[in-house]
Amino acid sequence: MRTIFLFLALALGALPAAADQAGCVYDLGGDVQVRRAGAADWGPARKGLPVGEGDGLRTGPGAWCDLLFKDGTYVKLDADSETAAETLKASAEGRVFSFSFLKGKALWLAARLKAKAGGALSVRTPSAVCAVRGTAFAVAVSTGGATTVGLFEGKVAVSSSGAEKELLPGSEAVSAAPGEVLVQARLSRLMKAEERRYARVKGRVEALRKRMAEREGFIDDYIARQQKALSDFEKRRAGRLGKR
Repeated sequence: MRTIFLFLALALGALPAAADQAGCVYDLGGDVQVRRAGAADWGPARKGLPVGEGDGLRTGPGAWCDLLFKDGTYVKLDADSETAAETLKASAEGRVFSFSFLKGKALWLAARLKAKAGGALSVRTPSAVCAVRGTAFAVAVSTGGATTVGLFEGKVAVSSSGAEKELLPGSEAVSAAPGEVLVQARLSRLMKAEERRYARVKGRVEALRKRMAEREGFIDDYIARQQKALSDFEKRRAGRLGKR
């Protein structure tokens, strides 16, 4: 019995305070792991897991993970990918989000800022920084650290050691070395596939943002429901084992 409740405590993890729940793991499949801010070890992630500043997430072979943040920003991590939330500040006045993206491939659907709202969203890779304002784009980082950015909607400025290029929708940037940002007017086969993936999920994400706008505390409620479902499952499991 003690083992069961120890498992439950580990599964729930050291959850951040409600004010720090800037986002959550909205959905996932396969081997997805989380590393809490300041921790050295990785542990299993789950649906409804809160995501705060300093938290890292990584996906194994064949795995995937969707992240949802309170401003409506949605991130789809592909297999063999790793990211970390460096800054997550959001309020009625705007947002300041920054992420590191170390490897793999991800689709970013950054929520548009409201009129007169300030702030920024950026993604830092080993070879470039992507500065975003209300847009949809994909980032791929090779095992050697080269970065490819494909833009599907909005604006993205890609910079590397002082070199900066602004992308237009339907264009792509590659940064393989510090100070090097090469832009091509057409998307590669890799980013064409990401553009199709964006087209498939765009409607679902927009519907989700509408629900968030209609219900205050949407993410907090989702986190609470998932935690309760896990707790109830473990209680039932403990009860069945106790009867043996």
